[in-house]
Order: sequence, then structure tokens, then C-alpha cells
Amino acid sequence: MRATFTLIPSGFLLLVGGILWGWREAHPTERHRGPSHRSPRSVIIPSIRTSTGTPPRNQLTSTNETRGAGTDWPLEMGIFWPQTLERELPMVFTKESAERWQESARLASVVSLERGCGRSTNRKARLSDGSWVCVRFGINPEQIQGELQSYYLSRLLGIRGVPPCVLSRVGNAQWAPVQAELGATGWTPGALLSLTPWVYNLSSVLPPLALRAEGGKLHPLRSELRQDGGNMAEIAQWADLILFDYLTANFDRLVSNLFSLQWDPHVMLRGTNNLHQNLDGALVLLDNEAGLAHGYRLRDTWDKYNEKLLDTVCLFRRDVVHKVQEMHMIQSAAQELHSLYLQAEPLGADLGLLSEAQAKILQDRIGLVYRHIQSCQDRYS
Repeated sequence: MRATFTLIPSGFLLLVGGILWGWREAHPTERHRGPSHRSPRSVIIPSIRTSTGTPPRNQLTSTNETRGAGTDWPLEMGIFWPQTLERELPMVFTKESAERWQESARLASVVSLERGCGRSTNRKARLSDGSWVCVRFGINPEQIQGELQSYYLSRLLGIRGVPPCVLSRVGNAQWAPVQAELGATGWTPGALLSLTPWVYNLSSVLPPLALRAEGGKLHPLRSELRQDGGNMAEIAQWADLILFDYLTANFDRLVSNLFSLQWDPHVMLRGTNNLHQNLDGALVLLDNEAGLAHGYRLRDTWDKYNEKLLDTVCLFRRDVVHKVQEMHMIQSAAQELHSLYLQAEPLGADLGLLSEAQAKILQDRIGLVYRHIQSCQDRYS
């Protein structure tokens, strides 16, 4: 009996301790300051408010807003762009317009070819519907795969500015009007090509001051918020671009410029490689062949530059963060990418998918970006 009464207080203390520990996990009072050894938890994402200004039920409401000097835009929870800004961001192609273009490009015939669109094996082509396209013939198939699958990954993530693309096979009926000209292109008969729309009225783009590596050092993108008259819509697009190029390991855009600094100190003042801007201020991310399979194969060479750029970003769009979080929690990045790609592209299976090893690299990079967002929220919220 005495032993029984002795155990009762001990059991009670264990029960109370368990309750307090559970409360502590659900209501953390001390956050980790780095990405390592982090307890699993979700990034807190501000709710999307309805038109009446009332947040939807069962969603968190942002109560922590900070303002960058030199701007009237509030940052929600310290790291999220305000909804007003997100709604006003320019877009080159909506999902609907991109799908209409893809359907038209697959049905039209190629009626003329001329040199253009980069490499000597690429061509600028006019279609029978009167539109123009860029036709790319990859040095190897993984580059065409990178172009196509980078686009569909951008669709999944809600990253704006990546032009739509379709596949076409050299020598099929679509090419009949220019059959006599194909021999001079250097294209392998039966090879798969990528077609992307020709985008008019584009101009070159200088990176924000924070990314020009003056004195050999990059600065956080949020430092641009302290610049009077800073273009926040453009900064938001740069943040998306850097995150996207990190996920795809694309080294042929801003990373290429950073690499060239070692022999060309003025390269950041001459525009960013494979990046342009339209008249509405939308950034257009051209030529994504270096993304995914090709970029992953060479990541040991280029990752140090992509990682330095990712470290400058602690400003995010909530939709992008929500999708990154979902892909990380479910471990579904490659499966979702392959599903969308095969559903939307009739020749997708012929070109191939990411290998198992490449799919793991994509998932690992999703996880690293997710932990980076957590670290930003710890630092600024």
C-alpha cells in the first residue's frame, strides 16, 4: 500500500511534465537560429484576406507587420510581401494564355526559318498562324528536358516569367513546308526540339544594387527596401528568380554573371544573362536549358554561386512558400512535376523524366529552401 501511494505523486508529476512539454512544442518560445537540428514544424504563412478584409476561417492572421524604410508597403510577418503588391505583380503569360499558345503552336506548321535565338543550331521560326517562335536544338537531350521541365516546375510553384514551351520532332508533318531547309540546321532527324514563343519589346535588365557584388560582396535583397523609390515589384520578381534558379541549379543566368566577375569587374552593369524585361516591368526568364538535369550534373561547380544568391533572399510570396512547404512535407516534388509534365506534353514520355537520383536532388533542394525560409522567419518575424 505504501508503495502504491509513493507511485501516485510520481505518476502525477510525469503527467504534468508531459502536458507542459506538449504545450512547449505547440507554442515554442525559443526558436533555432540556424537550419540544422531543427524540430519539424510548419512555416507560418499569412492568410489570404477576402474582399471584405476578413481572413478566411481556420487560417492564421498576420499580426506582425514591418515596414521597409523608403516604402509604404508593409511586410507581413517580416518576410512576406503584402497581398496588394502580389496582386499587382506583372505577368507575361497567364496559365490560360500559355495553354492557348501551346495548343496553337502544336497545330501550326513551320513556314519559314532564320538564324536567331542563341546558338548556331537554334532558329527563329514563323508559324502558319503568323506568330514567331524560338526553336532550340540541345547539345544533348537533357538540355531540352531542362527547358520543358523547368517550365512545368515554375507552373507548380507559381513562379512568373518562365515562357511556355512545347516539344516538336524534327521532320514530322509540322516541318513539311521547310523540309528542304532542315539539312542546313545540323538537327538530327527525329530529334526532339523545344519551341518557345518569341516575346516582343524586351530590354536587358541590371540586377538590383544589392546583387551587383560591388567590392566582391552580395547584400541581402531586403536592403533594397531602404532605397528611396526602390521598385518593390521588381525586387519581388528577383527573389522568385533566385529561389527558382537555386531549385533548378540553373547556372546560365545571374550565376553566369557572378562567375564572370573574376575577369570582368563590370559584367553586372551590362545586363543579366538570359533575363529580359517587358514594357510592363515583368521579368522574362529565357532559355532554361541549364536547369534540372543539366544543372544537377554540374552542381558541384556552380552551387557555391547559387547558394550565395539564395542567402540574399528573405522575402517571399506566400503562394510560393505554401507550395514549397507542401512539397517538403509530402516529399512529392518529382512526382508532381512528372505528373503535370506528362499530362500536359504529348511527347514528354519520349524525352524522358528525371532519374531517381535527379529526383532526390530536387527534393533535397526543396528541403533546403524550406529550411532557409524557416530561418528567415526566425530572424525577422
